[in-house]
Amino acid sequence: MYIVTINRQEVTRGMENTLYSYTYLPEEDILLFNLKVSKVEKDTAAAIYDTYLGEKNLPEFSDFIMDASKVTHISDPAIGILMKSLSIMKKAKGYLVMVMTEDFLQKIMLEHPEMFNVMAVFHNIEDAKAFIKRSKK
Repeated sequence: MYIVTINRQEVTRGMENTLYSYTYLPEEDILLFNLKVSKVEKDTAAAIYDTYLGEKNLPEFSDFIMDASKVTHISDPAIGILMKSLSIMKKAKGYLVMVMTEDFLQKIMLEHPEMFNVMAVFHNIEDAKAFIKRSKK
């Protein structure tokens, strides 16, 4: 079983998800998507993408934060899948924001600067939420 938090209440799903979890933050209307893996290879990225596409009970949300702070490696083929997944996330009404460590951000910025044409990146969730809040004023 894996646990998903919606409206700050835990909802248990029928299958184990070792790839990610998500939490809906109703006060901010944000879907917080937490990656649970530290290495993202092509197969892992494809599994995350396919599993997310199969989610049936996602709440409506305005903004999306992907917490990739545990990720320390992503392969080039996985970047392609991530970029594809961003196209489905563009249906979010508001912002797409990513959270990652400084070291990993520097590495990805050098290798794949195209990723940063679509999203803002912060080093912690609170800064990401503050950016969204400030940007909506």
